[in-house]
Amino acid sequence: MSDTNIENQLRIAKNELNRRIASLEQTLMEKESAEAALQESEKRYRRLFESAKDGILILDADTGKVVDVNPFLLQLLGYSYDAIWGQHIWELGVFKDIAASKDAFKTLQDNEYIRYDDLPLETLDGRPIAVEFVSNIYLVDNTKVIQCNIRDITERKRGVALLESEQRVRRLNEHILNMVMVLSHDIRGPLVAIASILKLMLRGVYGKLDQSPANTVQDLLSRCARLLGTAEDYLGKASIVGGTMEMKREVLDLRQDIIDAVLDELADDITMREIVIDNRLGAIPSGSITISANKTWLKAVYRNLFSNAVKYGGKGCTISFGFEQRESHYRLNVYNSGRPIAEEDREKLFGRFERIEPLGGPTPDGVGLGLSLCREIILEHGGEIWYEARPDGSNFVFTISREDEFQA
Repeated sequence: MSDTNIENQLRIAKNELNRRIASLEQTLMEKESAEAALQESEKRYRRLFESAKDGILILDADTGKVVDVNPFLLQLLGYSYDAIWGQHIWELGVFKDIAASKDAFKTLQDNEYIRYDDLPLETLDGRPIAVEFVSNIYLVDNTKVIQCNIRDITERKRGVALLESEQRVRRLNEHILNMVMVLSHDIRGPLVAIASILKLMLRGVYGKLDQSPANTVQDLLSRCARLLGTAEDYLGKASIVGGTMEMKREVLDLRQDIIDAVLDELADDITMREIVIDNRLGAIPSGSITISANKTWLKAVYRNLFSNAVKYGGKGCTISFGFEQRESHYRLNVYNSGRPIAEEDREKLFGRFERIEPLGGPTPDGVGLGLSLCREIILEHGGEIWYEARPDGSNFVFTISREDEFQA
């Protein structure tokens, strides 16, 4: 063989060796890159596993033993890692409801999936919790493992239970309101009839009464008026809460039909508390003001304002009422000489279920609907209502459109 042939063969062998070395180096680089990517992937998985806000439990799919558990689940259940690792899932008391036997695990092995939407568990210290439990099987390096995802739904269940409770209460309240409105309405008719008969008896229509029977009839009439006022008050408050207020207007004498009637209802309280009714501040003479309004609702306004003046004005206070005739409306007011309402309480005066704590006295009865009812009624009458603090007392002012404003 000539020297030239030998050199050619050596060159070919050298080139092949270099090619194989380069290929090997490329393979090694790719392997290192794949190992680095795998390590990075494992790090990312581990970070997710460690930081997950759901519990994660990893089981050997063949034996059912715990091979890993994340910190969130350990914290949720109150167990240490060593207390769970290596245990069969059916040996862990916390999972006794799903693994009282191996049947559940066998189902998971066969179906490769199992789910419990609302699973009751018990922590190590005996605290009951509710969880969503989802398990499935997948391959890791050709080995089957089970991943159990466990989500705490205790607060969600409490929220649902609270919502359901609120809905039940709302339905019950609606039923009670309907009962109150029906009862108040049904009672009002007979009371009006009884009061009319008692008035006729006092006028002697059925014969002249001696003083003693006349006093008894007058007392019955007063009691009937108070009961009628109570029925109308309940009807009004139930109507405002239920949103069923009906506003049928009629021509009324403000003094005779409204103010005097309400003061008669409150006569006993006014006398007992030694309250003075002062008519000098814009006194309203009977028969001088006719307004188009709903009698029941307007009486409710004055009943609430006078009643609050009696309650909050204090023993021996002065209550006055008045009016001014304006171009398009009447401006009316109810004043008491008690302490002014604290400035921080004034914003909530006309809110529903808002009650004002009186200074230096017990809290009066009520649910905090009176002034809210007044506001709704006045708005329905085309007016406004507001509070004015006075140096010597409290003044509630409201407006009502004049009669010609209601003509259709």
